Amino acid sequence: MRDDLKRVKKKLSLTFAIAIIGTCVVFGLLYYLGIDLLNNYIEGTSHLIYDNEKPYIDEFQQYVTDNDISTTDVEQYDEWMTDHDVAFYSVQERGKVIYNKSNVDKLISPAKNMYDYRFTGSYELPVQFADIEAKVFIYTGFTIKYYIALMIFDVGFSLMMGIVFVYLRIRKIIAGYQTELEASQEQEKKARQEKDELMRNMAHDLRTPLTGVMTYVDVMKLENEAYAENMKNLNFISEKVLDIRSQVDNLLDFSIAGSQRPVELDASMDVEYIFGDYLSDVCAQLMKSNYEVDAEGISFKQVKVAVNMAFLTRIFSNLTDNIYKYADNKKPVVMKTAFTKKIFSVEIGNGVCDNKTLLKSAGIGLKSVDAMMQRMNGSMSFKREHGKFWVKLEFPIVK
Repeated sequence: MRDDLKRVKKKLSLTFAIAIIGTCVVFGLLYYLGIDLLNNYIEGTSHLIYDNEKPYIDEFQQYVTDNDISTTDVEQYDEWMTDHDVAFYSVQERGKVIYNKSNVDKLISPAKNMYDYRFTGSYELPVQFADIEAKVFIYTGFTIKYYIALMIFDVGFSLMMGIVFVYLRIRKIIAGYQTELEASQEQEKKARQEKDELMRNMAHDLRTPLTGVMTYVDVMKLENEAYAENMKNLNFISEKVLDIRSQVDNLLDFSIAGSQRPVELDASMDVEYIFGDYLSDVCAQLMKSNYEVDAEGISFKQVKVAVNMAFLTRIFSNLTDNIYKYADNKKPVVMKTAFTKKIFSVEIGNGVCDNKTLLKSAGIGLKSVDAMMQRMNGSMSFKREHGKFWVKLEFPIVK
């Protein structure tokens, strides 16, 4: 998983780097191409300059006439230019520049041609001063808005292309990662199913010869009832075979509970109807085996739970076998129930025998109980407290 995250992070970093470089390249290409096209349009293919300049020239001519201004009265027509927010103007006589001035604050690089009298010569218009007639060019910055609009469009389009590239690239990365993840999950699921199938087959294969051994041991017992030593050995063999078969059953339960196959819960029923018989049967079995049982804590309310009866049978059988194998039969087995607003619980506690090793075992039995409880949306917990080993089963209450 960590390697996958590093790989995704590397791809994302590369994506953003390509997006930034690509955005800059697109911006540069659009900028220079746009400036070139805009300059050609303004300077050669339209009357834009003339149409915007002519009203100012007419007004300036009226000002010069009304105030009897000559070409040497620079301060006076400078004042008029300032009042009319002129960015650049030039006064020439027969191709010779008499005076020109530009407003540096209004200078914009793409429109620099408008500040060059060598370029603006063809756009100069005649103005009659008091002393001579001169050619005048007036520029008020009317082209700046086109360059600003081009700049905004360029930036916006470049960013949009970068964002679209990042979005499509991230989608592709996520789609690829999801495909790999699904393939990995499918492979893991297949391996888990094969493992579960192998465990079930092994459990079934082991139970068959064990059953044969048990049958043979029972026959030998009948034939050797008179021989105490032989009977002792046969009883020991029988006990160990039963232990092995119990562990095989636990392994089978754990395999079934851990399977990914869906588990169908039976219809919800009253807890007394479901658990009354199970708890009574556990009590009867333990008492028959000379265990003292304290069932004073068992009580029921009118609430319902939903369980899988096959799982529940395996759970109580498993817990009963654990008591036989690991509990101290000189101490009472305590069984009780409890209720909260959302949970119904069953607790079973038995005395701990020092020479029996439940807590040192592999715990397959308890693990299978826990797995089956989880498949039924419940939970299992255990603890060792005050010389007793407690197992608690919790079932969610349903409406």
